[in-house]
Amino acid sequence: MPARILTEIDTLPCDLYIFRGPRPILYASCGGDLERVLDRARRGMSFMVREIDSELLRGALAAALPKVMANNAMTAVERSKTAYSISAKVLTPIFTRESALDREGIVLTHKAIDAITTHLLEDEEMVWAMVATMQKHPSVHTHAINTAVYGIVLARFARFGPPDVIRDVARAGLLHDIGKNRVSKAILDKPSHLDSGEWMEMRLHVKAGHDMVVRALGYQPSYAHMIAEHHERCDGSGYPAGRIATGIALDSQLVGIVDAFDALTTRRPYRAPVSAFDALHIMRVGMRGQFSDELLREFIKLLGGFNAMTAKMEGADLARVMGAAG
Repeated sequence: MPARILTEIDTLPCDLYIFRGPRPILYASCGGDLERVLDRARRGMSFMVREIDSELLRGALAAALPKVMANNAMTAVERSKTAYSISAKVLTPIFTRESALDREGIVLTHKAIDAITTHLLEDEEMVWAMVATMQKHPSVHTHAINTAVYGIVLARFARFGPPDVIRDVARAGLLHDIGKNRVSKAILDKPSHLDSGEWMEMRLHVKAGHDMVVRALGYQPSYAHMIAEHHERCDGSGYPAGRIATGIALDSQLVGIVDAFDALTTRRPYRAPVSAFDALHIMRVGMRGQFSDELLREFIKLLGGFNAMTAKMEGADLARVMGAAG
């Protein structure tokens, strides 16, 4: 447990343990001295919590995220890294296939991503910090956080709608692949392309994810359609319904764009990642017609304006991608 994820918690929400010899021993009690714990964590000590206490820790971390995002004593990059670490700690259990998805788990994800959404809508420096520090591990929860962050940023810069609309984009981005908990791990981790039967099972994750969220919450949230539609494509080549652009909600199309971009730029068991420039070129040319042309152009312009990408996408290169479908 890195020190950074504890810095904005007011009091210890549960007991913390360390290993001494063959078994863990109690190091700090619930409500105990947090500064002592932080001091040891900064020096490399690792702490553990009991499984029955893990929800208490996750709840405290989710509650601390707004303070992390607003902490001007930290640089934007430090705040971003801390937000990613906390979000991963909050999210990981719901992407574990052994764990049942329940209302409490989804509410925690809402709290976490809503805190990030609020600050990305208000603080442009944090926007670029979150993009710059984005992690590219193949884990499902990392892809979920990345998709949500890209979705917030694109929706903001495309003037997509009021904060509650962008909040829903973020929530959908975070949970869009939750249905993969119901897909065989052998299929998810297969180091080669899927055969027809495996591909049919993979496609089921869209409906499974939608149904899991609705069942866990006990109602259909306003972002559920984006989970159901994020693999639909404007030219009708997507799934599960093969809808064309006029039949796909615009927010679902936005989530589909940022999901595809992060997937292409992240290592997968069956292929290496591609650069941001190559990913956008593939989406613009190799996947011609699959995405909203207007939203894809906004995304290209957005990433083209980011300093870390300017060197790769300036001048003729950017013009080539922008004009590739023309």
